[in-house]
Amino acid sequence: MFGFWHYNDFVNLMLENLNNEQRLAVETTDGPLLVLSGAGTGKTRVLTTRIAYILNNGLAAPWQILALTFTNKAANEMKNRLGQMGGGAWSAADMWCGTFHSVCLRILRYNCDRVGLRRDFLVFGEDDQKAVLKSIFAEMALDPKEYSPATWVEKISMIKDKGLDAAAHLGGRMGEIYDAYNAELARLNAVDFGDIILRVLELFQNAPDVLERYQRQFHYILVDEFQDTNSAQMQFLTMLTPAGGAQNICCVGDDDQSIYSWRGAEIKHILNFDQTYENAQIIRLETNYRSTANILGAANSLIRHNSGRLGKDLHPAPGMDAGEAVYVLTVPTDWDEARAIADTITRNADNKYNDFAILIRAGSLSRLFEEEFTSRGIPYRLIGATKFYDRMEIRDAIAYLRLLAHPFDDLSFLRVIAKPRRGFGPSAIAKIRGFSPNLMVGLRAAPLSGKQRVVADEFLAAFDFSWDTMRPADAAQTLLEQSGYMKMWRDSRDVDAPERIENIRELITNVISKYDTMAEFLEHAALMMTDDNDTESPSDTNAVSIMTIHAAKGLEFNTVFLPGWEDGIFPNEMAINDGSLEEERRLAYVAVTRGRVRVVISNAMSRMVFGERKYNAPSRFISEMDPAFLTFQGVGMGAMRTLNTRGITQSYGNAPRRSAPRSENLVGKLVLHTEMGRGVIIEVDGDILTIAFRERGIKKVARQFVQISK
Repeated sequence: MFGFWHYNDFVNLMLENLNNEQRLAVETTDGPLLVLSGAGTGKTRVLTTRIAYILNNGLAAPWQILALTFTNKAANEMKNRLGQMGGGAWSAADMWCGTFHSVCLRILRYNCDRVGLRRDFLVFGEDDQKAVLKSIFAEMALDPKEYSPATWVEKISMIKDKGLDAAAHLGGRMGEIYDAYNAELARLNAVDFGDIILRVLELFQNAPDVLERYQRQFHYILVDEFQDTNSAQMQFLTMLTPAGGAQNICCVGDDDQSIYSWRGAEIKHILNFDQTYENAQIIRLETNYRSTANILGAANSLIRHNSGRLGKDLHPAPGMDAGEAVYVLTVPTDWDEARAIADTITRNADNKYNDFAILIRAGSLSRLFEEEFTSRGIPYRLIGATKFYDRMEIRDAIAYLRLLAHPFDDLSFLRVIAKPRRGFGPSAIAKIRGFSPNLMVGLRAAPLSGKQRVVADEFLAAFDFSWDTMRPADAAQTLLEQSGYMKMWRDSRDVDAPERIENIRELITNVISKYDTMAEFLEHAALMMTDDNDTESPSDTNAVSIMTIHAAKGLEFNTVFLPGWEDGIFPNEMAINDGSLEEERRLAYVAVTRGRVRVVISNAMSRMVFGERKYNAPSRFISEMDPAFLTFQGVGMGAMRTLNTRGITQSYGNAPRRSAPRSENLVGKLVLHTEMGRGVIIEVDGDILTIAFRERGIKKVARQFVQISK
């Protein structure tokens, strides 16, 4: 442990190790500050050092600092770093550091009575929301084919993300469903994920004394990933930092990495920061400590095509060499693309498979890589597969524990009464509900007969023990055994049953055991079940990482493969058709800047998409990058060539190619394609033929894939 004076020296040493821009961002503590932090420029280091600097100089006490992140993982990383930096002078545990939702939930717990909630209110996850909506749709006699609970969960979330402006987006049937849904949540003393922030905004609006209390408390506010804020989150920040106050708010973000508009993020918040806060300062972090000069040059030249940006250029840290050019590889088919990448990894892994990542625009592009890797014995890890808290058995176990702690939770009752099956179908549930609006009470009171009564009493008996005097982990173990849930899986012939049992054990022994009360665990579980950004680090497993580009944000790898860079795939057809290319381009920028040493962009001349073979042109994003930072290889580049690096495969597909003699006039020739049928050649560009097919219209096809009439 550092003594106080040693701690001062420690912080000063950290300041000395910052570059000029980083240090300026740390030491600029007064007034609103926007830190434009490009990829790999050390934003987390700046944030944590800034907090340590504030504390070290006595500008605030730990509890007077509010640090906001977008994932539990990021919040925990920040707290851990600060804990190591404290040196006994202060405790990071006293800070308000967490996600927007965890901080707002804390505020809501303290003040729930001011918004009509009991202190033991529940936080509903997506499954609970769907169950409520399904019941509402049935009551309204709405067609289940037209009204999907999953779709409406998304609609309601998007409305609540508008914050205090939510009502402006209601009307007609939408308003009816929205009101009925919120009324049912109120009856159940519950909030959903969107409500956590929305109800705090309503609290601040309707209880100015509460708002003033938090405005006085938080002397400094810091926000990570500011470009990802939605309207509700931005309203929360502006209410805490009113005009005329100190407005000591520091927002760190990158407008060039704003890629989440589809879930409510609004890039205008970062672009208009100096309009929201008068006298705001902007500091740009442009020194990249991750990637080579060629990778950064390619990325910079691409993102410059966006007009909606504040502007910055990344450059490598001193001493970083230029590195390899970004490879652009063209192959005949999507299968050839998978084979080429697999060849490269096989030749160069040296048993360090976690050095490689494949970043895809859409999840459907992973299949060929999964098949190719499986056949070759290449270990891989599909990031974004079912997460721990999304697994059925984990949600079942949590539902049991919620019902134990909150007997009025009818949604949890409906889930667990059928796990294991106890013979309580819709008619039995309706009978029970007739004796009490609460199902647990109704089950005790209903005059059930015979076997049904015996089963009901056994179920109720499983909950009748002094769980509140036990450690939460012990109570969980007792309940899941007494209820027959664990026995159900032990007796199951399901091939996944052993894994499900192990997952439940993991939940009890390594998660629930960390909490002193059941309420604390259930609150943690509610947040985890709705935090879709948290993933384990790919470095934890020695395997090739396969993930979407969205999932890769914040990660880095020595070698990054970027397949499927074709118009219609990336950028996708929707962006091309409606002209909304800027976010797609930002996504491409994020993809390229994940690479440390090598980036390989690939496109296939033909690709199977949803059962149909497509012939797309290379992505326009490739032509937007400065060719000085690129090297082109593969089919269509004059020959099938080897990329000039040890790390790249020697061959890209096995399909035979024929080069047409220059004197051969192919225009007007009839052709036959195995899938698209007959057509006529209308244009020739090297080995690429433009063909008017009778049934498919005009398509570009590589010559090797058609039979040409003599």
